[in-house]
Amino acid sequence: MNFKFKLGFIGFGNMAKAIYDGIVLKGVLKNKDIAIFDADAEKSENAKKQKINVLSDNNEIVKTCKYILFAVKPQQAYDIFKNIKPEQNIIISIMAGITKAKLQKNLQNCKIVRCMPNTPALIGLGMTAIDCNDLENDERKFVLSIFSSIGKTVELEDKYMDAVTSVSGSGPAYVYMFIDALIDAGVKNGLDYDTSKLLTLQTIVGSYKMVQNTSAPIQNLIDAVCSKGGTTIEAVKVFNDSKFKDIVKKAAEACYKRSVELSKI
Repeated sequence: MNFKFKLGFIGFGNMAKAIYDGIVLKGVLKNKDIAIFDADAEKSENAKKQKINVLSDNNEIVKTCKYILFAVKPQQAYDIFKNIKPEQNIIISIMAGITKAKLQKNLQNCKIVRCMPNTPALIGLGMTAIDCNDLENDERKFVLSIFSSIGKTVELEDKYMDAVTSVSGSGPAYVYMFIDALIDAGVKNGLDYDTSKLLTLQTIVGSYKMVQNTSAPIQNLIDAVCSKGGTTIEAVKVFNDSKFKDIVKKAAEACYKRSVELSKI
């Protein structure tokens, strides 16, 4: 089948727009290779203003685009499935809670890719887990190039996506909470907000780089900051007494369980 466009988007919200921006900016595709449809008239109008090809409905996407990226809310997906008849398309799903098996059941004549990106993709620093086991090598390379344009990628089987959700998919919210708390602590102890924010963010960035650049256990880095009888050890004692690591694990576990629940609906 000859397709007019290489990639079509069904749904063009924030994440889809970030992916579009990434692939055009990095030269993965040109504007002429991409089409979108979104039921929201305002989003469609905004896309037209950017010279993006906006089609009339989801069936037009199916008929004219080889790769179709589903970027709608999971609860909207099944209604769309009922009204389209894709054949020989390659489906890329970034929808949470819809397993690869369910996608295959509803879109039987297509190859299926399931992905789990996260919101830092909006600034090109995303983390995306991808199951593209159904694809030929050239197809796989193309899908990986899409998500590499918005950050880092890792290939994982679909069965791990609930765990991925609990770590990287939802993880930015956990990090934001810690950042917010540390900024507030600085303000409480006399710093102005902007100074406390600067100190906190650079500390987060520097700590990330320290972990990235060492093969030693993370505990070694913690120990290196904690002088006996010093200041850091007092804070670490509070974290340990409050079972900080257990709280984080418990939170991620709750996220994981909810992701499993949603995948069974």
